[in-house]
Amino acid sequence: MKALTSTTAVSNMKPLPGRGLGDSPIASVIGKTILIAYAALCIFPFLWAFLVSLAPLTAPNAAGERAGVDIMRWPPGINPFTLKVFGVRATLANYVEIFKVVPWLGRWFLNTVVFAAVVTTGTVFFNTLAAYSFARLRFPLREFWFTLFLVTLMVPTNAIMIPLYTLLIDLDFVNTYRGLVLPKFVNVGILFFMRQFFIDFPMTLEEAARIDGASVPRTFFNVVLPNARAPMAAQAIYVFLGAWNEFMWPLIVTSNKEMYTLTIGLAFFKSSYYTYWQYLMAASLLATIPMVIIFLVFQRQFIGNAMSSGIKG
Repeated sequence: MKALTSTTAVSNMKPLPGRGLGDSPIASVIGKTILIAYAALCIFPFLWAFLVSLAPLTAPNAAGERAGVDIMRWPPGINPFTLKVFGVRATLANYVEIFKVVPWLGRWFLNTVVFAAVVTTGTVFFNTLAAYSFARLRFPLREFWFTLFLVTLMVPTNAIMIPLYTLLIDLDFVNTYRGLVLPKFVNVGILFFMRQFFIDFPMTLEEAARIDGASVPRTFFNVVLPNARAPMAAQAIYVFLGAWNEFMWPLIVTSNKEMYTLTIGLAFFKSSYYTYWQYLMAASLLATIPMVIIFLVFQRQFIGNAMSSGIKG
C-alpha cells in the first residue's frame, strides 16, 4: 500500500517552473538565424544557376559588337527591376535552345525517367520481398545467406563493375534497358532496413490472417505490405534520387547516344576548350525539377518514417 501511494505521488509530481536554454528569446533568435543562414547557403547555388540560365550567350558590348556574356563578373550586375542579369537582358530562350543544340535531350530525359522509375519500383519491391523472407520464413542456412548479403556491403562497387560489365556482354545486355536496370535491383541496404521493420512488425496481425486461412503471399500483400508503405516510400525517395543522378553505371553500359541518360548527356554542353554555361545550367535545372517534385509528393511519408515505425494502430 505504501509503495502504491509513493508511485501515485511520483506520477502526480509536476515539473518545477523555469525555462531551459532553448526556451529563451536569445536562443530562439540565434537558432532561427542559423537556420535561415543555412537555408540561404543551400538555396544560393540553385539561384545562381537559374540566373546564369537566364543570361544569353552573347550580347552587344559597349562598342556595339556582339561578345560573350561574362557570367563571372563582379559585381554580377543583377537588377530584378529591369530584368537584367550580368549586365544584359534576361531571357528564357536558353530553355528552348538546349533542345535545338542537343536534339537527343528529349530522348535522354525519357531514358532517365524510365531508368529511375523502373529501378525504384524493382529495387523497393524485390528487396522488400527478400526482407520479409529473411524476417519471417524459415529455410536452410537463412542466417548464413543473410550474413553473406551483409558482407557484400564491404565490397566497393567499383571492384565489381568490370566483372559485371563482362557478364552483360555475354548476355548481350549492353546498350539495352535490361542492362541498365536489372543490376540495380539488388540493394542490400534496403533489404537490411526492411528486414528490421518486419522483425518489429506485430506477429498478431499475421497470425490472425493465417487463422482466417490466408496464405503467406496473401498475408504479405494484404496485411503486411499496406503497413509498410511509409518505410517503402522513404526508401523509394532515396533510390529514385540515386538512380536519377546515376552517372557511372549508364556511362559504362551505354555507348549509343540514344541510350544515354541526362547525367551523361549534360557533358555535351562542354567541349575541350569552352563550356556553354548558360545551356548547361538551363539543362541542369530542368533535370532537377523531377527530383524536387518527387520529394514534395512523398515528403509526408519520408518525415513520418523518420519519426515512427510506419505502423498505425
